[in-house]
Amino acid sequence: MADPFVTVSWLKDALARGDSSVRVIDISFPMPGEKIDMAEEFKKKHIAGATYFPLSEVRNKDTKFALMLPSPEVFADHVSKVHGVSNNTHVVVYDRNTKFGLFSACRLWWMFRVFGHANVSVLDGGFGKWCSEDGATADGESPAVEVGSFVATYQAQYVMQFTDVSTGLASKSVQVCDARGGPRFNGEAPEPNPKLPSGHMVGATNIPFFKMLQSDTKTFKSADGVREVFASCNVDLAKPTIMSCGSGVTACVLAMAAFVAGLPGMPVFDGSWTEFVQSAESRQMENLQFEFKAE
Repeated sequence: MADPFVTVSWLKDALARGDSSVRVIDISFPMPGEKIDMAEEFKKKHIAGATYFPLSEVRNKDTKFALMLPSPEVFADHVSKVHGVSNNTHVVVYDRNTKFGLFSACRLWWMFRVFGHANVSVLDGGFGKWCSEDGATADGESPAVEVGSFVATYQAQYVMQFTDVSTGLASKSVQVCDARGGPRFNGEAPEPNPKLPSGHMVGATNIPFFKMLQSDTKTFKSADGVREVFASCNVDLAKPTIMSCGSGVTACVLAMAAFVAGLPGMPVFDGSWTEFVQSAESRQMENLQFEFKAE
C-alpha cells in the first residue's frame, strides 16, 4: 500500500530517474460555480508526462445522478489504455485547484481503492505547489502511453448506497459527514444544480472539506490535525461513519482525512446529496431551500 500523499520532491526524483512504475494523472475538476474547461487547462500546462482523467466522462452514464462510479470494466479499460496503468503501477494523482490546493484529486484516489488498487497517492499541494517548486511542465494533449493491463477488483465496503445512509441515519447507527460548505448545508446558498434544493440530511454533520487543508501551504493536515477537526465537529471515528458531499467528489477528501487519521476503510456515499435529495422523504431532510435572492 502506498502512502496517501507524496511530496513534490519525491515525484521529481521518481520522474527524473525514469521510474516506469509511476504514472501521473491530472484529475482537475471545476469547483461549483466555476466555468472552467479543465481539459483545455490541461493542454495549456500540466506536469510533464501526466495524462488527463475526464471525471465527467468516466462514470456510470445509466443513472440520472452525476459522477457515479463507472463499472469495474469501464474503469479498468480506461486507466489501462489512456493512462498506462497496470496492477503494479504506483499512481500519483493531482488537481490544479488554486484556492485550496486540493479539490478533486482524492476522488480518483478513492476510485482506485474502490477498484482494488491501493498503490495510489495524491500529490500534496497539487499542481500549484509543483509549479512553485519548479517542477517540469508540458503543454498539449495527454501523451501517448504504453497500454497497461489493469484488472479491477471491486471493494464494496468503500461504497455506500442510499439505503445504507437512510437506514443508518434513521437508526442512529452511523455518522454521516457532509463535506459541502456551510451555506449549502444550511440552506443558505444554492446547489450547483438549480433543480435541487440545498439543505441537509437530518442527523448529518457538516465538515467542509477545506478544513482538512492547511490554509497557508495548501497541503493536507497531519494525522493529529485531521483528528482535531473531526473531534471539533463531535465525530467519533471509532464509530461507523459515512462520508458525503454534493456529488461524491469532496466526500473523498474526508475519506482521505480518515485514512490519514489511521482509518483507511471509511466509506463514501457515492450519490451523496444529489441522490439523497431525489430519493428521500421530506422528513429525512431539513433546511431545504430552492429560492435565493440575487445579490
